Amino acid sequence: MAVDDNASKEEIKRSLNGLTLNHVGCFPSTLMGRSETIEKTLDHFRLEDTWNTNKNILDRTTHLYRVSENDFEPLRESLIKNRDFVHVEIVHKSSCLGLPYQVYAKHKNGYELYFDGLSYLAFKTLTEKDFALGELPSLAGYPPRADSVLFSFEKSLKEIMSNLPEHSYTMYSFYAANVKDWKTLGINNSGDAQLRVLVNDENIITITALVYSEVGKLYPLYLGDTNTVREMNSHDLFFSSEYRRFSDHVDHVRASISEAMEAISISMRDVTGSFFYFFKKHASWIGAKRGINSVHERRKRLYRYDLFITALDEVIESRWASRNAPKQIWLENEEMDDQWLNSHWHLNFFQGYLKNEKIVDLEEHPIKPGYTSAAEELKRKIVLLKEEADKAVGDGRDLLSAIQAEFSMYAVWLAMIAVIVSVATGVAAIVSA
Repeated sequence: MAVDDNASKEEIKRSLNGLTLNHVGCFPSTLMGRSETIEKTLDHFRLEDTWNTNKNILDRTTHLYRVSENDFEPLRESLIKNRDFVHVEIVHKSSCLGLPYQVYAKHKNGYELYFDGLSYLAFKTLTEKDFALGELPSLAGYPPRADSVLFSFEKSLKEIMSNLPEHSYTMYSFYAANVKDWKTLGINNSGDAQLRVLVNDENIITITALVYSEVGKLYPLYLGDTNTVREMNSHDLFFSSEYRRFSDHVDHVRASISEAMEAISISMRDVTGSFFYFFKKHASWIGAKRGINSVHERRKRLYRYDLFITALDEVIESRWASRNAPKQIWLENEEMDDQWLNSHWHLNFFQGYLKNEKIVDLEEHPIKPGYTSAAEELKRKIVLLKEEADKAVGDGRDLLSAIQAEFSMYAVWLAMIAVIVSVATGVAAIVSA
């Protein structure tokens, strides 16, 4: 993607078509469960990755989550009772994540909302006509959030998902417009790249200190194909949610290792106690032994976490996003549904800035994916997990050494007592003779 300085102003006026304000995001819980556990997903990673299959394991949304029309019926009924929505139906239409069914609800304030059980898209059409970049300030500004729409939707969703925390959704707001002809926009697009343009809303003043302020606030306008832009942003946010689920799993594993270390610590304390607490020593050793075995089992699998992180690093370094494509292979017992799409890796958005009605400072490489921060947090937790597992194994070895030394002393004392008893018995026998 490169800037073409030869584009005329007259041509630029006809460069864009349709402007929408979009909000994509996820809830902390999903309407349908994962088809495999995190451990099962990790089992798919292989040391020999000749065909880059490890990286493709990270992009299997429509494989991991299955949905049918019936899954949305309770939500549809709940939304129909919600007076904030003027029209509700289940639609057989591919979602931003590639799932074949969604709930569609139109809010009374004009927003349209789609929910596929995993993520939502709420949007409002600002214009369906052609427009120029220079007209953007009159059409848009820093994007307002659609909290009222999500609050209404969340109220109905909680009726069928009682464990859903209140007001805990993720939201990313952005504008999107279709590009009729990249060259009329002043850009050469040699592939199917999508563009993220940062626009400054000069009507916003931010107080940065007691006597200092900043004029303007940047907001994103995505140019290219609006459907593709929605897909890429939806996948990005959903990947962040998935990696947080991996983080929760790592927290669970770390908690089990912490319990094992506590059992080892208790056993270490008990084993050095008095001989008269022998049965207490034995009981705490049984608990520690279970913990040590559990840690060893966990530790044997840690290399799969390394493979996971390696694949994730490669995807981030390649600046990949995900978008949908038609599914081409079906299993014998699967219904062929052209609305069921697969996702595939694609270059992330290129980025530029809007200044004086032109796109400037176009970056040479795509931007880093938004899920990078969630991935980095996950990596930090995996590092801690490995360190804690190694420490638990070390503490287990120390406990074994302490137990061996302690019971060796008991063996010596028992042997000495046996010798004394034997000598005493012999002397008694001689005297009685």
